[in-house]
Amino acid sequence: MRRLIPPLAVALALAGLLTPAPPAAAVAQSPPHRMECDSDRGGRICTVVWTGKPRPHQVEEFTATVRSGDQVWARETIYSSTGGARTRPFLLPEHQVTVDATVKSLPEKQVGTPLRLMAWNLFVGGTFDRKETTGENLTQMIDYMNEVDPDIFFVVEAYGSSQKILDGLNAGRPEGDRFSAVMITQPEDNSHNGDNLWLYTKLKVEKVYPRYADADISSFNLGGARLGLPNGKHVHAFSLWTWHDGWAYGDTHDAAVQNTHGLPRTKTTEQILEGDHLRRVAMGKAILEKAIPSFIGDDDAPVLMGGDLNAQSHLDWSQQFANAPGHGGVVLPWPYTKQYSDAGFMDTFRYANPDAGHYPGRTWSPFHGFGAIPGRIDYIFARGKDVRVLGSRADVARLPRHQDSPLNQVYPFYSDHGAVITDILIRGKGAGPKRSPVTEQPGKERDIWPAEPAGHRVPPAELKATASTFKPGIGDPARAVDGNLTTDFHSDYPVVAPQPHSITVDLGRVRELSAVRFQPKLRVNMTGTILKGMVQVSDDGITFRDVKRVEWPRMTAPNDVDMRGVSARYLRLRSDFGIGGASALAEIIPYEISS
Repeated sequence: MRRLIPPLAVALALAGLLTPAPPAAAVAQSPPHRMECDSDRGGRICTVVWTGKPRPHQVEEFTATVRSGDQVWARETIYSSTGGARTRPFLLPEHQVTVDATVKSLPEKQVGTPLRLMAWNLFVGGTFDRKETTGENLTQMIDYMNEVDPDIFFVVEAYGSSQKILDGLNAGRPEGDRFSAVMITQPEDNSHNGDNLWLYTKLKVEKVYPRYADADISSFNLGGARLGLPNGKHVHAFSLWTWHDGWAYGDTHDAAVQNTHGLPRTKTTEQILEGDHLRRVAMGKAILEKAIPSFIGDDDAPVLMGGDLNAQSHLDWSQQFANAPGHGGVVLPWPYTKQYSDAGFMDTFRYANPDAGHYPGRTWSPFHGFGAIPGRIDYIFARGKDVRVLGSRADVARLPRHQDSPLNQVYPFYSDHGAVITDILIRGKGAGPKRSPVTEQPGKERDIWPAEPAGHRVPPAELKATASTFKPGIGDPARAVDGNLTTDFHSDYPVVAPQPHSITVDLGRVRELSAVRFQPKLRVNMTGTILKGMVQVSDDGITFRDVKRVEWPRMTAPNDVDMRGVSARYLRLRSDFGIGGASALAEIIPYEISS
């Protein structure tokens, strides 16, 4: 039954945030439980703790959901044979909350079958559209796949690497732990790139579903197989990819940036949502109402599906998260992803991590840059009364052992898409989870327009800028000091001079500085965004001295550098590495100590 969770003594100040909920029908026993909050972190980081006693030959299924009204902020299902459990820490919202908590006791051999699912777009078979020609990235990519060790792997853009992936996954594996590969995309549906969708699995492939094609989709977009579970049951598994026409990420990015900076909107909310209707909504209807029913009929076994939708989630862009970092007050009830919810599918990442502000789950793009918004366009869906979601995460960085590779600077992940990993349990015969479920780390999100640094902003009219390289007319260095966020300095192209590049600002006179803000360009195309460099100053414009080495994220948030104690007339940023080998900035904003 639903109960109020009392705060600990260290968090008594939170008591006003907690109100009893109305009674609900009992579906399991209401366990002894409490909420613990970290007073050292403002009492806002909390966890739900259940305490009990172990029961011989029994496993307890503990569920906890933190909500305020219809808004869910944390949710977890834990299986324990030790008589207790603790949820992951969650961020307590500034709302009244209730906690629903239940415990169900299960025979130890009737818990269920655990499965690790993985969905990933490999960017032309791990070659970065055939630009990475050494083969080292694919080797590291396969090493990472083995580290994740999925039971079902939904692959997009295999494009010629399928056999290498299968061989790499099975190298050194014993019988009983080896993968099978199912080619989904059939030759008649191949694009000019070749095969697209594959399904890799350790489960027994009982049936590969025949090619489906109609006016909206083909095997380039969807296909799958019936997979046998160790307990004699089965699941239906599908890889999918849907079109990027009507670029959901780009339109959302522009709207959030424009809202945040008080710029005119280039598209209304209605115009943005229309992007889903160009192709994706029709594709979703074909997938959910035609193709999948034609494969599975009235079988009620679990349905698992993963891939790249090229779509933003209606769950992420609801009113609940309008003021989350990077959202800029934008609310977008995306119709395409809602089709999956309406068809009974759980978006497993968002189910496991319901707070879209605290757990943005970015999958677009570790290569091209994360921009200003959380771009989550890759998904794992699950449907079925016996499915329990245990945890989910999105990976966007190479394994630590691969980060010393020369590939890491240019390609910080193995693909331009992040990978989604979800642990589930199919309730029924079986001993339950054998490994700890994956967990997402809270996002280190920054507002795309944080408070200004201390000091007095030097007026743009008093500044002049020069650069070692620039694109005449549309990338002049003067654009970096014109006070206009919509104009950019950009190094010359299409012939790109080798880095380092530099841009130098004449402050007009010697000034005692407090800080300088380097604002990356705010465009969706982040080519030139500076990631590594050195801030330098000079009194005469000839001899420069180093002030601070900088390393910045692949985002459009401003980067502020503390300059207290520095006096100079000239300020220079040396760009040692920028996305695409170029250098670009929207603004350089110096601040001086107020007199």
